[in-house]
Amino acid sequence: MKTFLTVKFTLIPYIAFYWLLARGMTGLAIAAGLALMTALEAWRLSRREIFIFELGSLAIFALFGLMWLIAPEWLAANALWLSFAGQGVVALGLLAFGRAWTSDYSRVAHADAAGSPQFFLVNAAISALWGVLFLVFAGFAYAHAPRWMSTGLVIFGALVSIFGPKLAIGLVLKKMIAARETYHWPAPKFDDKNNDCDVAIVGAGIGGLSAAALLADAGLRVAVFDHHVLAGGYCHSYPRKAHHDGKSVLYRFDAGPHDFSGVWDGGTISGLLDRLGVADRIDWARIDHSYRTESGAIDPPRDWRDYARMLGEKFPGSAAGIMSLFESIHAIFQDMYATGEGRSGIPGLPSDPARMLAFPKEHPVGFKWMGRPFDDLVAAHVSDPKVVQVVNALVGYLGDGAEKLTCGQMVPIFGYYFKGGFYPKGGSSRFSDVLVEAIEERGGAVHLKTPVKRILVENGAATGVELRDGRIVRARAVVSNADIRRTFLELVDPAHTPDDFRKTLAEAEPATSCFTVQLGIDYVPDIRPATHVHLPGAHVGIAAMSLVDPSAAPEGHAILNLIRLVPYAEARHWFPPDDVADDWKAWRRSDDYEQRKRALGDEMIAAAEQILPGLRDHIVYRTDASPVTYARYDWASAGSIYGVSRAGRLKGSKSPVRNLVIAGGGNAGAGVEAVVISGANAAEALVPDLLSHPPAPRATQALPTHVAA
Repeated sequence: MKTFLTVKFTLIPYIAFYWLLARGMTGLAIAAGLALMTALEAWRLSRREIFIFELGSLAIFALFGLMWLIAPEWLAANALWLSFAGQGVVALGLLAFGRAWTSDYSRVAHADAAGSPQFFLVNAAISALWGVLFLVFAGFAYAHAPRWMSTGLVIFGALVSIFGPKLAIGLVLKKMIAARETYHWPAPKFDDKNNDCDVAIVGAGIGGLSAAALLADAGLRVAVFDHHVLAGGYCHSYPRKAHHDGKSVLYRFDAGPHDFSGVWDGGTISGLLDRLGVADRIDWARIDHSYRTESGAIDPPRDWRDYARMLGEKFPGSAAGIMSLFESIHAIFQDMYATGEGRSGIPGLPSDPARMLAFPKEHPVGFKWMGRPFDDLVAAHVSDPKVVQVVNALVGYLGDGAEKLTCGQMVPIFGYYFKGGFYPKGGSSRFSDVLVEAIEERGGAVHLKTPVKRILVENGAATGVELRDGRIVRARAVVSNADIRRTFLELVDPAHTPDDFRKTLAEAEPATSCFTVQLGIDYVPDIRPATHVHLPGAHVGIAAMSLVDPSAAPEGHAILNLIRLVPYAEARHWFPPDDVADDWKAWRRSDDYEQRKRALGDEMIAAAEQILPGLRDHIVYRTDASPVTYARYDWASAGSIYGVSRAGRLKGSKSPVRNLVIAGGGNAGAGVEAVVISGANAAEALVPDLLSHPPAPRATQALPTHVAA
């Protein structure tokens, strides 16, 4: 109503124009309209406001004044319909250029929602309506239609303007919420206890384990199946023996993650563990970072404000911009994670239209930037390439830089500065082991060395899995934590998925892979646990987790994990040629493969020696892992460690197969925290609003024994 009245107030010049015009005083009508509109725009100018429709109206009256001087009689006969036609052309013309004229007025009344998609769509609809109405008024005036027709049209337009926005906003919000998922089907009912389990989970990665734990906590019977001997996917640890000075020594290495975000009060990982009642089973150690660049060593303090000030001292020309950038990122971070309140720390946009409408007002900075490119946010504050490089120092935790990231994707990584990154003492397996414990304590089961051959689909819905040994496990729903390309191109029969869906997946490139060198060394290096080397000709990440967890190496020794990302364009060339593609064992033992792997490992050790001179002389144990290694152990396409490229990611959790949902990198991308969120979303797709309700009583019914491996 306020917006409607504001618009009508600004139409006073037209009211005066029409009143005088109806009394045959065309010249005076034009003069009054022009004078009042000029005065209105002078007032707007004094307030530094620009209302584009009013400028168009001012142009209309100015044009009428010129025409009055040239052809007064003709204008007197046609001024009425021409004025309406002019307003219609201005309204629709502005809309054609992406400017809904009513948005200028709505912004005054609803500043908190300005800039939102729903704000534009609603104003576009109202602006288009009035553009059409103006043209219809013009037609009525030209044809001298009865006055009741024009009056009725005005009343109709007024009612739509007053009540239409609220109705339109509701429809737009519902459409926006629905657009978060490509596929929509109702959650299954878990009322059939004749199945072997309620939910079968393919893959014991963190996404699958998170979904399984939450579903088990909700009282469902879950069974997880994985081909590996260890749970956790890339998030697992393994021991290796070596000999040093005539004695046996034991090192513990991590296959993948070593620096966990979301470990703070209200954070994603802490929220999950708290909900499951197992948070006290993990002892977390804080990880400190270091960057070795051409600009010198940068060791971020634990307080992000101190870090921003440190960078400002190092780059004085960008000091103010750096601080304002970090403040903006922190504000976005807080807005994003505020959505996890009441959801066990799992962030996500509201699914209720009323809460969605309130989101821009409650979280203005996050709302403004979440969907926009992170590069744009950085560019709004700093321009020095060296500063930009430092700000983007952790981008390797999310990808190889080939795909531009949004603020919504990039900002959470700054949690390492705002809240800290952490390592679970005992190795990354400790996190996955605790999730397994939570599942089993709730009556669920995790079956290792039990590969899945196919996902069963009947009548368009997932109904269980067939294991490699031929056993059938019946379930009401299935969660796939397997590689998304392998899930739908190998495990699900093509007859059950749309052609365009399979085509998109087949053409989508796997995300980046990586190459790692695991070293057991006979001294304790003086570096920070997470050290990133970006020097000319030397690029490598160094994870030294024994510095925060000495149990990973013998006394006086340390472990180092040297890491380098391998983009898909390079990773695919690590795999065997077609003529030996089926003979992996022979390929992995070939001289060409071994020599290439050794050469890259040597190169990475040389890069690490830029800050650890003589490192190679202290190596007691060494093992290298190429993209082939990751493909072999994780069954990931091209050895991808970050799922699939954005083009192949599923929107939402629901797949085109009813009762089959996805958890992991197939829709979340990189990072332990991201796949935890994905697993939680997968669980909620099967049990709506699961996270909004308190945990259910623990299940006590064990799964049938014939399901066990």
